[in-house]
Amino acid sequence: MNTFKRIRTLFVLLYLTLVLALTIEIVNASPTLQGKMDFAAIDAFIETQRKDLSIPGMALGIVQGDQIVHLQSFGVADSSGRKVTPQTPFYIGSLTKSFTALAVMQLVEAGKIELDTPVQKYLPWFELADKAASAKITVRHLLNQTTGISIIDGNRFWNSQLGLEETVREFKTIQLTQPVGTTYQYSNINYSIAGLIVEKVSGQSYADYVTQHIFEPLDMRHSYASRALAKADGLADGHYYMFGRVLEFEVTVGPAQLPFGFLMASVEDMSQYAIAQLNDGRYGKSSILSPPGIAELHAPAIPMRGDQHYALGWNISPLDGKPIVWHNGDTGRNHSIIMLMPERGLGFVLLANASGFEQLDQVDNVAIGVLNMLNGKSPSPVSLPFPSRFLYWTILLTPLLMIMGIAYSWRHWRNKGVGHILLTVVLYGGVALFWLFGIPQVITSPILPGIWFFYPELACGLIAGATLGIGWSVIYTVMNLRARRSK
Repeated sequence: MNTFKRIRTLFVLLYLTLVLALTIEIVNASPTLQGKMDFAAIDAFIETQRKDLSIPGMALGIVQGDQIVHLQSFGVADSSGRKVTPQTPFYIGSLTKSFTALAVMQLVEAGKIELDTPVQKYLPWFELADKAASAKITVRHLLNQTTGISIIDGNRFWNSQLGLEETVREFKTIQLTQPVGTTYQYSNINYSIAGLIVEKVSGQSYADYVTQHIFEPLDMRHSYASRALAKADGLADGHYYMFGRVLEFEVTVGPAQLPFGFLMASVEDMSQYAIAQLNDGRYGKSSILSPPGIAELHAPAIPMRGDQHYALGWNISPLDGKPIVWHNGDTGRNHSIIMLMPERGLGFVLLANASGFEQLDQVDNVAIGVLNMLNGKSPSPVSLPFPSRFLYWTILLTPLLMIMGIAYSWRHWRNKGVGHILLTVVLYGGVALFWLFGIPQVITSPILPGIWFFYPELACGLIAGATLGIGWSVIYTVMNLRARRSK
């Protein structure tokens, strides 16, 4: 009997020791963020930056482990003064790419797609200008942005209102700027092609597939692939900064843009999406992908800048030796960013309903402030970057300066030497050429399709500057040649 009691006592002690060890492990793995983080301070920081930067509305979601630990909304959704809520849908921009990559990986796990198989297996007619290179492009190349299609060509089809397949068939004129599979080039239309593959393989439209296989399992009840449905659910109106003022300003996008940048979701829903990304594809009782599949999506694949890498629809950057899995998105009228710290089981989402050329990085910089606060550091106030502001106002004011110069030259053009004539022609012609070919390289968009879509006043400034430069160079030259012949 004594022996039995001793054995029973031993088992009880072993059981208690095991429970204590597991409890300590769980506490170490998933610290209770509420006890360590001042959410009020984070909210106050965001609200201050929102007001200073004239952003009408924002929304924040923070997740820890498998829980949403904080949701907050700021400002208004539209000009009526309607308040933003955690359930208000926003355009999420290029965060959409992570959804497209997830959709592809789901079909990989279903045995319907192979990442390293050429695109032409799924789209037999697929072709770019270089037929041989086209045959080498694989699904993986699309997702990690190594097809060789440049960022500028990737922005060439912003205004297309054709269907997804019709638009992809238009890519046959695109010239590759790098060999296939060698170099990272962020090109939106890679994800148009990937979205079309999802359609062809699944037999569903891209919108229906994402809704059924991602939104519904993750209980994303305020997320949409249809603007009409999102609008009926209170979609936040986009805003654009023009001449320093914020204006309500929406644009129409076609089906080809949906897979790379135009899904809509609330911050609450995006927080649930973040939980699935942090928990091996699981949210609640649902699993949208296997743990190896999630690991594949997040694995650093292609060098970007410095120590940053691109994965499959995600950016990977180190912070204190630990990976940050993140992506941002911008539609020209809205901005979004998601940041995940897998080793801490921690992440957050920040959405805003305004954007512009000068303001392109402002929400990302606010997000960096939140990231610092989550890591026990002080945030820095966000301000507009001087280089962007300088370029913006230079593009807008240069045509005015050119008109003033033309007016002066018109009054004093007679009896000018050859050197003065050449200087005037070179100056105005140089501005025209730089406006036509140099600025688009900086902004990474062809003038009419890309810049007009995102920054209409800059497009007007560029067209005006180019027209004045070419026009006056020709007119001034002809005027002086005729004057010299008449002598």
